[in-house]
Amino acid sequence: MSALMHLIYSSAATQVFTPEDLVALLALARKKNASLAVTGMLLHIDGSFLQVLEGEPEAVDGIFRTISADPRHTQIVTIIREPIPRRAFSDWSMGYANVTAEELAELDGANDFFTGAACLTRLNSGRTKKLLGAFKEGRWRSRLSSAALAASSARREPALRERPPISFAFEPIYDANENAIVSYEALLCSQDGGPPDEALNQCNTALDRARLDMEARVLAIGLAARLALPCGLTLSLRAHHADQAAQALRSVLDTATQCGVEADRITIAIDQDQLIGDPVAFASIIQQYRGAGLKISVDHFGAGRSGLSQVESYQPDSIALDENLVRDIASNGPRQAIVRGIIQTCDDLGIDVVVKHVCLPVEYEWFRNEGVSLFQGPLIGQPKFEALTRDLPVPEQWLP
Repeated sequence: MSALMHLIYSSAATQVFTPEDLVALLALARKKNASLAVTGMLLHIDGSFLQVLEGEPEAVDGIFRTISADPRHTQIVTIIREPIPRRAFSDWSMGYANVTAEELAELDGANDFFTGAACLTRLNSGRTKKLLGAFKEGRWRSRLSSAALAASSARREPALRERPPISFAFEPIYDANENAIVSYEALLCSQDGGPPDEALNQCNTALDRARLDMEARVLAIGLAARLALPCGLTLSLRAHHADQAAQALRSVLDTATQCGVEADRITIAIDQDQLIGDPVAFASIIQQYRGAGLKISVDHFGAGRSGLSQVESYQPDSIALDENLVRDIASNGPRQAIVRGIIQTCDDLGIDVVVKHVCLPVEYEWFRNEGVSLFQGPLIGQPKFEALTRDLPVPEQWLP
């Protein structure tokens, strides 16, 4: 009996995918599918997907269930699901992720998938050409109308009583080991991309500021989802009390669910100096929502009250070093000793270290030599207003 199966399906996209969006989507797919030993290929043309998945039945069906629940797909049609004696792909082959009609017409002789004698065993060359011909001609392609796309986007956009005069810029967080952008931090700004002072100055009371803080995260998640967020999202938590924190984190989970963003892709950055009240109650709230999937980071680590005691209290997934620990690190011996101690402690506890505010190549080089891989700052990539940067940094150009 075969332990392998393949599944072929078609679907319609509920949003517009740019070439950059598709590259990011495929990078995530490769990583996830590799971990499950699932191989295959994906075609995208004019808002329609045709995908082949092959691997162990449990893994293939699990991925297909995830795809079926993804709000970016609709009108999902299973074309073929059957056992196969061997794989047609040695890796996750996505060289033709985004094809034009002209390219699709030429694919029969352009790729092993279409020319190999055993391509998709039990999908012989005649059947293969018929299937792809049907996709090319639109019989396995479903595309949402412009009105349906607009309606779908509106459903994903969180509803607010009155939209506050704010927006967000997104700053990339880069993993040098993976050579990939692994998250974006949502930075509050005005509606035109400037400093958020105007909106903040309209908050005359603590209640006004708490409401703005709550609605800001809702807006940030909605905007990131509309931009087809390909990886993680980091959000600041400015709640002053434990009860505010619980309400804020609940709204994050609810909004993420509404927008189709998995909870484990969201990191909540805590600024200890913003918090007052019972620290034990606050830590308990944090742990409760970590159990729901949210990740926790201690921001501005090494400044003010953000220190090793917070590592014990919150057991964060990551810490972000304060800017003052990053500046002049290459020439400041006492600072190097302090940071080495922090890195060692975090390594022992399985906590990631994010180096923020990296401006100079020598800063990047020093931290890389200490084994740190996560970076953020002007050297890595400037925040983009209501957009996600897709350009990777080129560290080899910075080093001597």
